[in-house]
Amino acid sequence: QLPMIEAAATSLPDSDAAKAVELFPSWAYPVSYVEGNRVSDGGKLYKCRQAHTSQEGWKPAKTPALWVVIDVDHAGTQDDPIPASRGMEYEYGKYYLDSEDGKTYKCERIGEAAGGKIVLQYLPHELVGNYFTEV
Repeated sequence: QLPMIEAAATSLPDSDAAKAVELFPSWAYPVSYVEGNRVSDGGKLYKCRQAHTSQEGWKPAKTPALWVVIDVDHAGTQDDPIPASRGMEYEYGKYYLDSEDGKTYKCERIGEAAGGKIVLQYLPHELVGNYFTEV
């Protein structure tokens, strides 16, 4: 039964998958992951950004070049900002809460339209004036 549930979970779009983290296999090592694989770790859902074989110290939260966190629990508005993580996919026009300084930032960049996305290895307070504006 479990393999059928996991197989069904792989077809879910990210927006639904992030609401059902428990349906996804836990991150493990050594495992060969391919781009697009999704795993749970620390209560969060991550998507593989680059094919690799996991190693002991390579948990998703510690390897932003390999994994991006999927968060759809927050609207990304000023009243409901998305918790920022290193290596996450940011969306221009949305608001993010920086865990290190507790401030809210809007993701925006000259020449980039709202709705565009970018994966950044930094927190918003580290990129003020480049990708974020403090609100």
